[in-house]
Amino acid sequence: MKQAILLSFLLLIGSFAGCLGDDIDYSDFEGCSDDQEGEECTVEMNPESGTLENQSVPLIEGLARSMNGEWANWSSADLFVDSDKWVLIQFAATDCSHCWHGGELMSQMHENYSDDVIFISFIINFSWSNSNLSEIAAFQDKSNFSGCNRDNNNCNERPGSPHNWTYFDDRDMQWLNEFSMPGTPAYVVVQPDGIVGWHQQQRNESIQDFLHNKFTLTEGEMEY
Repeated sequence: MKQAILLSFLLLIGSFAGCLGDDIDYSDFEGCSDDQEGEECTVEMNPESGTLENQSVPLIEGLARSMNGEWANWSSADLFVDSDKWVLIQFAATDCSHCWHGGELMSQMHENYSDDVIFISFIINFSWSNSNLSEIAAFQDKSNFSGCNRDNNNCNERPGSPHNWTYFDDRDMQWLNEFSMPGTPAYVVVQPDGIVGWHQQQRNESIQDFLHNKFTLTEGEMEY
């Protein structure tokens, strides 16, 4: 009962502030708190179905683009061939308030870990949002486009630097469903052999802690 009251209080504050504060760790948040459309940035999902840890990632095909590039057909077929890099998949939405603020976190993680990790952002649409490919590209490039963050901001105001990694069009939420993610932002990390090694829904640690423990600490310093 006390937890329910506390949650209601936090959501009430969020409705006035736009988010639950700028000092929040957005990586563990499963949706948007400030939904003016009356629906949170979450979807109903079976957490025990789909592609989870210790399972192979299926072939992923669709439209994708690099920073400042054009949308084109893309396939994951070559991601895990003769590669020693892990792959971080982020699920995000250009109209999700926490994804907007999380743009800076993604920039920082890419700067810190891109030597060991390939980054890919899967951009989705919720039922109340309607991000088109131009808006998604502007969010990625941090370029001029009015309509990001629930139409509250120009995309060139997004926190963080331009995102110099692949953005994938998942507006129909096919792959959000496949990985059983209930909202955004959310993360999956895949081993170089194509096996899911870390899934946010199955872990208690943040994505920052996982990357830090995996790629920064020496073997003797590893935190378990």
